[in-house]
Amino acid sequence: MSEYFFIRGYDDFKRPGVIPESFVEKAYGFYERRGAPFLQEIKKARREIFYDGQVLYLGEPVMRPEVPTWREYFLKYEGYTQKDLRKTNLHKIASHVDYEDLDYRMSCEYFCDQWARNHDPAAEFAHLVDRLSVGVENPKAGKILGSLKRHEGSFTGADVLYMTFDEPVTLSWLQWALHAAGEPSNVRQL
Repeated sequence: MSEYFFIRGYDDFKRPGVIPESFVEKAYGFYERRGAPFLQEIKKARREIFYDGQVLYLGEPVMRPEVPTWREYFLKYEGYTQKDLRKTNLHKIASHVDYEDLDYRMSCEYFCDQWARNHDPAAEFAHLVDRLSVGVENPKAGKILGSLKRHEGSFTGADVLYMTFDEPVTLSWLQWALHAAGEPSNVRQL
């Protein structure tokens, strides 16, 4: 587990997406008075972020689906087309899968690892945050607003990826930062 600061200090961050000091004060003041994060309802949200006390999800959490065939996996989860899965192209996509095996079920262990690392809503949230970059005007603001913690397991049977937060006020800057990064989102408790 590692602590992941997705807000950057102002010295190394000089572009749009800076969290202004006024927002930090507003969010923290709201949290001090109400004991809850300052969250706004976004009318044209691109994303819905959910949390269950600590774990953050891109969309509502769902149970892991049944193990698909290789063909279903490549089409549904990896975004390939039937044309991509032609015999001549398949070795470029996955050298470990023969064309004749496309309609056989994947190994349960392999699919579970792929699901937990890439396709589970908690993993999708972590991948979204990885693509963002947001800073603060005052480097002390990061200490006030908290941080996300990145949890990774990277061995067979425990290949997971998700993020948690310790302080509810962190959800305030998370929503603001998502908006500033072009990903306006509603943040909802499950």
